[in-house]
Amino acid sequence: MKYDVLLCDADNTLFDFEKAEENAFEAACCQMGIEPTAELLKVYSEINSALWRLLEKGGITQSVLRVRRFEEFLAAIDRTDVDAQKMATAFTDSLGEQSVPISGAVEAVKRWSQKIPVVIVTNGIAKVQHGRMDRSKMKPYIAGMVISEEIGKAKPDPAMLEMGMKIVNVTDRSRALMLGDSLSSDIMAAKNAQVDACWYNPKGIKNEKGIPVRYEIQKLDEVDAILAGEEEKR
Repeated sequence: MKYDVLLCDADNTLFDFEKAEENAFEAACCQMGIEPTAELLKVYSEINSALWRLLEKGGITQSVLRVRRFEEFLAAIDRTDVDAQKMATAFTDSLGEQSVPISGAVEAVKRWSQKIPVVIVTNGIAKVQHGRMDRSKMKPYIAGMVISEEIGKAKPDPAMLEMGMKIVNVTDRSRALMLGDSLSSDIMAAKNAQVDACWYNPKGIKNEKGIPVRYEIQKLDEVDAILAGEEEKR
């Protein structure tokens, strides 16, 4: 095998985060007496995405983020009468129950794990990430998890990937591969950690950030050839 460990993102790489977020948002709204609509979800998602980008830059902590996104959301829809902390808790609790895999992800992780260890490296809330993985059929095939909230660092900080390598005793950076869908988070973390990057890009988005990518794929099945050293650099 070309690599000794596969460091793998969770959201929108293995798990369908958009669907999970939609389900959790609906549940949280209902608990708070707010009628969930596609328009409200769009407002929340834009606020949430902006705050996660701020987290990647070290401009906010996760504990603050999990409540502030609802403070800003409720202010945006003029519902400051609703308790943001309670809505945040309702959302987090529901999100942890949403274990919706990307099509083919469970089968892919099973195949990969039979060749090399697969370690999840995710920017996420520990309760949510553990909850989803505990409910997932892919859990038996995962060698470990590195969660940003638990180590106090978030991708693109290289410490996330370095911890993932440490879990399975891999010290040679050239023998580690990072798989993820985010250029600014996953792929930049790989660059910072000096490990190869595989960009999962199912929508064929153009890499306008100029971030170096060793491999680019549109289907998870393409990872098998990369792990075996059969895929040339793109």
